[in-house]
Amino acid sequence: MGLSFHYKGALKKPQSLKKMIEEVTDISQANQWKFHIFEEAFPNHAFTLDSYNDSIYGICFSPPNCEVVCLTFLSNGKMCAFYNLEHSKISIEELDDNYLSVKTQFAGPKIHKQLINIFDYINKKYLENFDLTDEGNYWETKNDQLLEDTFEKYTNLINGFDSLLENIPIGENETIEAYLIRIAEIAHKKNDKNEG
Repeated sequence: MGLSFHYKGALKKPQSLKKMIEEVTDISQANQWKFHIFEEAFPNHAFTLDSYNDSIYGICFSPPNCEVVCLTFLSNGKMCAFYNLEHSKISIEELDDNYLSVKTQFAGPKIHKQLINIFDYINKKYLENFDLTDEGNYWETKNDQLLEDTFEKYTNLINGFDSLLENIPIGENETIEAYLIRIAEIAHKKNDKNEG
């Protein structure tokens, strides 16, 4: 639970990978973010067409209090989080259709906005068939106030839910599912009262 954004796409040209990695490395170093570089060049500087190999190409980086941001690709040029390759039973179709996600809830609106701006730049210069869904609505609107308000709303929801969990114990013979449903119903009623 927490505000996130989700994205997928592909690298336009295999030859541009190294330059993209260099630019993201510069951004990471300027912000003092940790980063990790995977393979820097595709085999024969070309995408594989029929399948993908076991390597990951690109870079990932970690802003403070934020999930890892992956600009990583399969050998066919499609975006893929490095940890998805560990699931060897995932088909190429599943990997191609999977969105990567970054939770920014605890990083705050400033980092969220910065990441969205980075993706805007990287998309225009290096990516194709790119799609990003932003729960903070900044990608679509570039509205700072809307982003701040959305973060505040998510924070209040999380804090309210945490408070309910702390103050309402699970019943003696109540299943976890029943307990969570009961908590959600109480939260919904409280929310209705606050809005009314």
